[in-house]
Amino acid sequence: MLPTPATSTSTYSTLLMIAGLACLFVASIVWRRRSSAMGADALIVYMLALSWWDLTYAVFWAGAPGPGPAFWLNLTYLGVLIAPAALLVFALQLSMREQWQRSFPIAVLAIEPLLVLILLWTDPWHGLFFAGKRTLDMAVILDGGPVFWANLVYSYTLVLLAIGLLLWLFLRSSGLYRRQAAVVLGAIVFSWLNSVIFIARLSPLPDADNTPFVFSVAALGFAFALLRYRLLDVVPIARDVLIERMGDGIVVLDTQGRIVDLNPAARRLLKTPANLAPGAPGERLGKVWGVIRDASDTSLAAGIEARIGEPPQCYLDVRIVPLHDSHQHVVGRLIVCRDITELKRAQAELQHFATTDGLTQIYNRRYFFALARTAVRSAQRLGHPLAMIIMDLDHFKQVNDTYGHAAGDQVLVAFAELCRSQVRAEDLIARFGGEEFIVLLEQTSLATAAQVAERLRLAALQAKLVIDGQPVAITVSLGVAAIAGDRDSLELLVQRADQALYAAKHSGRNQVCVWETGTGMGLARVLRLADLHGGSVALESSPGARSRFSVTLPLTPNDGKGPYRSWPRGSSVGTPGDARWSGHADAAPDHGTLPPGHSNERTIA
Repeated sequence: MLPTPATSTSTYSTLLMIAGLACLFVASIVWRRRSSAMGADALIVYMLALSWWDLTYAVFWAGAPGPGPAFWLNLTYLGVLIAPAALLVFALQLSMREQWQRSFPIAVLAIEPLLVLILLWTDPWHGLFFAGKRTLDMAVILDGGPVFWANLVYSYTLVLLAIGLLLWLFLRSSGLYRRQAAVVLGAIVFSWLNSVIFIARLSPLPDADNTPFVFSVAALGFAFALLRYRLLDVVPIARDVLIERMGDGIVVLDTQGRIVDLNPAARRLLKTPANLAPGAPGERLGKVWGVIRDASDTSLAAGIEARIGEPPQCYLDVRIVPLHDSHQHVVGRLIVCRDITELKRAQAELQHFATTDGLTQIYNRRYFFALARTAVRSAQRLGHPLAMIIMDLDHFKQVNDTYGHAAGDQVLVAFAELCRSQVRAEDLIARFGGEEFIVLLEQTSLATAAQVAERLRLAALQAKLVIDGQPVAITVSLGVAAIAGDRDSLELLVQRADQALYAAKHSGRNQVCVWETGTGMGLARVLRLADLHGGSVALESSPGARSRFSVTLPLTPNDGKGPYRSWPRGSSVGTPGDARWSGHADAAPDHGTLPPGHSNERTIA
């Protein structure tokens, strides 16, 4: 029955009106923060539903006229049906369980309120909601038909789910986050307990439904949380965001090496079994466990790199951080695994570009010298033999001029492959520049290096290269040298091999020349002198024997225009002829002048 005293009716209506306006006030606060606040939209809908419930119920108690006796009471049900669903969505969002929303769309929650509203307003035709139990003077609805009870069970189930989520949030949070959850949880539990008391007909106001009023008091609790504890401003960053969604693998171990927790990224990176669950021993993490176990023997943080899986392997940067309690005792370890496979590949590519000739894919000159310098020092320290071969493709310019530079590149690539096939895997081979190549042979004597050089020469001579359908023949000249003492430097070794190569090219090409002790600068100077004066050099060289050469120079009077030596002032100029030297390649011709018209052979001692 409606309460008869006008004062109590007016007072209750006023309190409901105030509560409804308070809900609107809270909704307006949340509205201003909705763009950056988790759960703001759901809370706004919840507050508006409560405000609708309060305000329409206040109008009902104020006795405002309507289309029918129960019009304003029926109108309250729009807020009654929306509030539980909005509360559940708010709890889901606040506890960061929105993945449940993806598996169960929010739109589904609107189906039940819509059906109930339709059945409520059409009850006179079927009686499924009130079942004929409603009277005209009824101010509350405490009994009805099957739809009424089904809706009651459904609504309170949603409220219980929301309370469970908020309780979970409270237990998992700390500090400011826990105080936020406590205020919201307390307000909801208070409202739910009041509703139970009302349904059980134990309310101090038996003729009035105080549920909207109590729910509005809860809304004031939300307002307190908004203003005092910055609810929606400081939203806890929960495990779903920090761990579950991280690209880095996270594993937590206890002091016994058992798995306490691990995220999906860790399962993927470590390739763990699908049934691996918390509580399992750390050994089940796979091959990385050995690395983690060894690094976990210290109480300090550690960082290591690990390779996982079969080729192509995955490279991981593994960070191990000890976890301490308030007394600084180690209570576990946090393992953070980051996939650095792409970084390692990029580093390998940079290393390749920095050390390899881009065309032939053998070492470049710079990297060769870095490795060769170490090899020379090691050979001298240990007393091991070490030799070098410098090679130059004969008449390579003709290949470029005849077939084009692309064809020339093909010849260089083919020759590099040929060289690789004729030397040992541990020998260093590089492109020295242009069409020149260089090989360093560790623990190899001069005689053996000469044999290797001859093998290379024959391989080039016998190579069958085809460019644009045409066979291309190549030959190569080679200079061989070896370290001769513990004071020989890499630069001196290169100089000797280069001098031998120079001799090979000036002796007709397609041959091997060997630098031996006692030769060198004399031979090089003879070759350059012959070049300068348009002469020729005949060289005989074989492993184990001293190299011999003979030089023929034209004798031409100096007219002041040519490159030849000036004869001594006052001498007569004879008939042009040749001057010939012959001798061992261990000494240079002297720097004196040759008398005009004189031609003879000299042995240079």
